[in-house]
Amino acid sequence: MPTFRRLATPVREEWMSDPLRRPSRRLLALSPVFAAWFAMLAASSAIGATTYTRDLYFTGAYERQVDNRTCTAGATAIMENLIARRDLNLPQMTILRYEQTRDALNDSVQRGSDPLGWSRAATYFSRYTPHPTSYRWEAYSTKAAALVRAATQIAVTSKPVGLVIQHGQHAVVLTGIVATADPRSGPFTMQYGYVSDPFGYSHVRYTATALPLDTYLETDATATYDSAWYGKYVIIVPQD
Repeated sequence: MPTFRRLATPVREEWMSDPLRRPSRRLLALSPVFAAWFAMLAASSAIGATTYTRDLYFTGAYERQVDNRTCTAGATAIMENLIARRDLNLPQMTILRYEQTRDALNDSVQRGSDPLGWSRAATYFSRYTPHPTSYRWEAYSTKAAALVRAATQIAVTSKPVGLVIQHGQHAVVLTGIVATADPRSGPFTMQYGYVSDPFGYSHVRYTATALPLDTYLETDATATYDSAWYGKYVIIVPQD
């Protein structure tokens, strides 16, 4: 696996600041089979009216990483394809080389990249899409806070979010969400997330609690970034 090397208050990359209605008489008069069918339809409509879904995924967006160093590069390529709504054929080794000269790792020994390099590459290579985007890494003390932020930005920007997983050793893309309400309109609960993994599956739905986002435990960046990332949930977030 490619290795990355580590925010209640987000610490951000460039900033470092850290009731049911009674059944009608008509329904009661129907046969049990039709009554059940109509009840099911009513329940489905009620759920649909209170659920928000946004998923950016399409088949041509998926990219498999070309080797075990390029998870962040493969994830970046997926993200840019999703923004462009077509396959941009971005070369992963070019993306990786861009990341490695702009991340917080030791260039003489690093293999992959880190959240800093990933966020900068996601920003830079978005110039090849119709909608250039500023991405930043953000790190949170809780998974719930990180996912609320990720879901909100997918709803607001219609752009994907990167998730740092396997305790800092892998990168995947959150392409969409299902929530109890539109995150742009007020409080909501995230129910599901859709993920594309450049090392594995192209598109899988997880419950929010089962999403693979976990704490960053790598300690091979500079001391400043190690302290900002370590033990936190790190995501790569579109700002606009």
